[in-house]
Amino acid sequence: MSDSAPNTRSGITAMVPCYNEIACIERAYREIRAELRRYDDVELLFVDDGSTDGTLDAIKRFAAEDPAVKYISFARNFGLEAAFSAGFTYASKRWTVQFDADLQSPPKEMHRLLEKALEGYDAVFAVRENRQDPWYRRFGTWAHQTIARRWLGIELPPGASVFRVVRTSVARKVVDSRLSTPYFMATAPLLGARYTTLPTAHQPRLEGRGKWNLRKLFAHAIELFVGFSYRPLTWLMGLSLVGLAGGATVLSLALTDHLGYFDLAEASLVVAMVALAMLALIARYLVRMMRVQAISMPRYQIREANISIRADEALYGYETPFAVADIWENAS
Repeated sequence: MSDSAPNTRSGITAMVPCYNEIACIERAYREIRAELRRYDDVELLFVDDGSTDGTLDAIKRFAAEDPAVKYISFARNFGLEAAFSAGFTYASKRWTVQFDADLQSPPKEMHRLLEKALEGYDAVFAVRENRQDPWYRRFGTWAHQTIARRWLGIELPPGASVFRVVRTSVARKVVDSRLSTPYFMATAPLLGARYTTLPTAHQPRLEGRGKWNLRKLFAHAIELFVGFSYRPLTWLMGLSLVGLAGGATVLSLALTDHLGYFDLAEASLVVAMVALAMLALIARYLVRMMRVQAISMPRYQIREANISIRADEALYGYETPFAVADIWENAS
């Protein structure tokens, strides 16, 4: 370990979730691996989220040439939350640094995050300075974090991104919480994790295409709101009382011939629209309850890996050569 490298004691796992990133996976390996050379005890863990474009083949090539490269590959695309959950589960070092495969957050910034973590934090989240993303992504992040923190009372690290360094034992506690919505930034504060943020550089995506669009951003925000706050249900109760009073008023006016048929139709349409919106919100909470009840359903299943994995998370169970009953605990 160089004199300028922070004392990370039991080492560092660099974890990279990836899905169809063949255009940039080689650059990600090269640049992250170069920064890891400043430390003695490291591993580079790729979590392939069911890629179909050759990403896994490239990762296997890295692993064949570099013993520090580890990988697990899902049986299908399970999503980013599942990918980083698996990464934190199978990281074998004390600290885990999560990267994006597109490297919009430069790997060299990891050293500053690690130095900050060693001041006594369990997690340090990067805040992207001069963020180089489309306007709708910048606006979407600002809007959903603002609504979550100010209106819904959800504790989130302000401006935090998925580029972060986390104490692996704490990250596993987040994963093991098995909440219906695996939203790391909101779960870590609930557990009492000591966290902070740090401004870091950000750069445009150089290769490949981003996976986030407006639909995904909206769905992601709704999952956060419903998964971590009951305030919308309180508002719904107030709205239902207002609707009940309004409906009674409309009915009384109609019975006393103070409303014509056209006015009555307009009022009925408004009431129906409000009722549908209320039903949609209730439906989202019912879906959340169903997920909690179906907690035994796996978040992901692993088809291939070059490390030991739990048999219950292997698609073929104990038929898989690298499946074991449990995994190591030396990162705790």
